[in-house]
Amino acid sequence: MKFRHLVLSALLASAGVAQAVPVTLIAADDFGSGLPTVASVNLSGQNTGTGWGGAWTGSSVAKVVNASVADAGMSGGALQVSGNNNTVATRQLASAVSRDVLVEFMFQFDAGSISNNDFLGLWFDNSNGPNIGLKANCGTGGSCTSDLFVRTNGTAGAFSTNLTLGSTVRIVGLLEKTGTSTVYNKYSLWVDPSANEFDTLTGADAVFTGSSGLSSFDKIGLRSATLAGGDRLLIDNLKISVIPEPAALGLLGAAFLGASFASRRSKKA
Repeated sequence: MKFRHLVLSALLASAGVAQAVPVTLIAADDFGSGLPTVASVNLSGQNTGTGWGGAWTGSSVAKVVNASVADAGMSGGALQVSGNNNTVATRQLASAVSRDVLVEFMFQFDAGSISNNDFLGLWFDNSNGPNIGLKANCGTGGSCTSDLFVRTNGTAGAFSTNLTLGSTVRIVGLLEKTGTSTVYNKYSLWVDPSANEFDTLTGADAVFTGSSGLSSFDKIGLRSATLAGGDRLLIDNLKISVIPEPAALGLLGAAFLGASFASRRSKKA
């Protein structure tokens, strides 16, 4: 599967154009951007966003709140998590996904204290599926202070970034089927990626490899664990995108090449 990216890169490089990996947005939710008069609403009452196959199913530890002025990067409503549950919130996609998938969201540890193994993971398919999010101090503390993680399986992960209480970060993850794998086996994490890193999906801050056993999924969710009573976490601007199939990428590369050659001919004329 990774061959498609190499082919597209080669095509675009030979054409002398920017090598941006195309993605197609399939679902998004800003959690009710702008709740002008309501302080908070039950997540189960939220049916916002686009590209979903149903409304959120929420637990008692999740609700939508108005983000404050101090919550930089958040806008209007945001999802607040303030307790522990394997299915903090779940939502069906409009259709099953089996292609490489890109997920991004804004994240903030809003209140409380960041302690060893404070956990909030966004998962695909089920709570034991591929996860991305917070696993503070690499889960165990000690000499490791990185808090954001990604994994395709197990209970460990690949880690990046030491969080600061109250600071907002943009988390981006790319879940892939690499080589000849028919199941997702690579998960890459970017924290506040540059425009070039995001466009080209290069320079990941952490990468986890290993078979997930998952070939497709039609549901996403959140799992939290070991959060203390005063801990509050915020998520906003959630987006799920897919990367086109190899055939579509080949056509795109050919189109870029054709446009480039036509431009060169016109300059020579």
